Amino acid sequence: MTGSPQKRRSPEEIRKGNIRLGLILFAIVAAFFVGIFVKQCFFA
Repeated sequence: MTGSPQKRRSPEEIRKGNIRLGLILFAIVAAFFVGIFVKQCFFA
C-alpha cells in the first residue's frame, strides 16, 4: 500500500479510521460474549 506522497492521509483521517476499526472489533467481541451469555442462560 505505498501511495504517492500527494495522497497521504492526514493524522485526523488515520485517527478516524482507527476509531472506526476499534468500534467494529469491539462490536464483534461484544456480540461473541452476548452469544455465550445467552447460550449459558437459556440452553444450559
